[in-house]
Amino acid sequence: MLNLNSNNADGHGASSSESNPGGVLWKVLIFDKFGQDIISSIMRVNDLRENGVTVHMLLSQERSSLPDVPAVYFVEPTSENVKRICDDMSRGLYDSYYINFSSTIPRSVMEEFALNTITNETSDLVTQVYDQYLNFVCTNADVFSLNQPQVFVTLNNPNAPETLIDDTIDKTVNSLFSVLVTMGVIPIIRCPRGNAAEMIASKLDSKLRDHAMNSRTNIFSDNTSSLQRPVLILLDRNMDLTPMLSHSWTYQSLIHDVLEMNLNRITIETRKSYDIENKDFFWNRNASNPFPQVAEDIDVELNLYKKDAAEITRMSGVSSLEDVNQLDMSNSTKTLKSAITALPELTARKATLDLHMNVATALLNKIKDRQLDTFFQIEENITRQNKNLLLEVIRDAEKKEPEDKMRLFLIYYLSTADEVPKEDMAAYEKALSDAGCDLTPLEYIKRVRQVMRMTSMISSPQTAQSSGFSQNDLFRGFSSIGNRLTDRLKEGGLGGGFENLLSGVKNLLPARKELVISKIVADIMSAPQNEPSKADDYLYFDPKLARNSRAPRQHKASFQEAIVFVVGGGNYVEYQNLQEIATVRVSRNKTGKHIINWSMM
Repeated sequence: MLNLNSNNADGHGASSSESNPGGVLWKVLIFDKFGQDIISSIMRVNDLRENGVTVHMLLSQERSSLPDVPAVYFVEPTSENVKRICDDMSRGLYDSYYINFSSTIPRSVMEEFALNTITNETSDLVTQVYDQYLNFVCTNADVFSLNQPQVFVTLNNPNAPETLIDDTIDKTVNSLFSVLVTMGVIPIIRCPRGNAAEMIASKLDSKLRDHAMNSRTNIFSDNTSSLQRPVLILLDRNMDLTPMLSHSWTYQSLIHDVLEMNLNRITIETRKSYDIENKDFFWNRNASNPFPQVAEDIDVELNLYKKDAAEITRMSGVSSLEDVNQLDMSNSTKTLKSAITALPELTARKATLDLHMNVATALLNKIKDRQLDTFFQIEENITRQNKNLLLEVIRDAEKKEPEDKMRLFLIYYLSTADEVPKEDMAAYEKALSDAGCDLTPLEYIKRVRQVMRMTSMISSPQTAQSSGFSQNDLFRGFSSIGNRLTDRLKEGGLGGGFENLLSGVKNLLPARKELVISKIVADIMSAPQNEPSKADDYLYFDPKLARNSRAPRQHKASFQEAIVFVVGGGNYVEYQNLQEIATVRVSRNKTGKHIINWSMM
């Protein structure tokens, strides 16, 4: 799209060699808020510049005229956006117009666009009009979001209008269709019966089938056999709410929960923002690791940086890296020139480590202030907790965040197989209310538990793999460790060091267990033999078959690749659990199981 929808290998667009031989075709990028979210999640200003974008602006902004520059628009196909584009053409803001809609443009909007351009005599300015099928957001190669934050509320609100529910379902279907178009596959679809997931699966199946059988041009690049096709697993959020409430201990999940993280941008108390880039080596390696392991890796990387920095200063004969660029290159030896060449990479590493050290500092401060280690420890063995301990935690004035207390109790309530006695529930509710908790979530969970009988789907408690220490040992001394890490980070960025910092921290690891969603995905990808499966009664759709056709052995099919989507939103805890389970099964079975995830909605 940024290269004017050209497939040229040079990446500069079809007309760059003609209008600007040997160079980049510079252009302006105009997007609406949704288009901005899609682009900003995967590209930064430097990436746009490399693709010839000199200026990027919102469609709603007042913009100056650049009459000699082509403009690339990336917007939702709405009547309001079309009117703004037509207004830009009437004012002659740009040289030519490349219009890209994030999803399929409705016929009525397309006719409105055509009528306006003909009426204003600006149709000759329109060079391209494309449906890009990009109405979803990717935060990394394995995670996608439909950017619909209120879906769970809408679909579970008994007072929501039918029209709003239908619009939400249709929007979800269209976005999932775009995901599949982008991937170039027509998958098998599996889903549970009797909820929003079934509605979405049925409509998506019809949309895929109609396109595959009736379209003149096939926008899917699916050339694989039916046995190698992926499976799209649609699940309903209400089937397991516990992971959405639990306190996590992995790096990415902690950041998303404790700090503010949106579209790969981390914001620390509205004062400082950090963008996570695709080339961030530390993030790519540690996003799904437990936080203590991340802190240890910071220590390793810091020592490696110090070693490399000392080597460069030794070879160049200067006292600090800042002085390397001041050297006279004409008199430099080959060794010295190599050191100077390595300086940009070393500087980039320093910036990356500074970023993650600042984030680690913020995380540790939050962990200490909210005593998240206590909550995490209790939740790891939630079914073993008793009334007295829970009430003690809820009433503890040092635990200042009411939300943490409510989350803890909701996890306990969802995880216990027996009904909570009325007297106990009254005591819990009073303690929660006295602690400043809003009891509305509890009332909703009570209804969910009654209707869905969720306790039958809660994963049974699993003990941590034996590692020579007890749960008490896991958390003993955490506060002192946190203090030392904070002190080190405050010593002056990379100059402080992490020496002797992580003694005993490796024991702070969560127990390994399969979540409900992971078990269902595993059963669908590799159906268990001679035993019941959690997905036995799941519906099966094959958009490549004619209606009313039945595929043989449909419930016993095995899949190598899965796309998992949770209607109502997923989270990083479940995503990371799926990846861990897939890795374990690969090592056991020596067969590749790839899971593409994830609905963050």
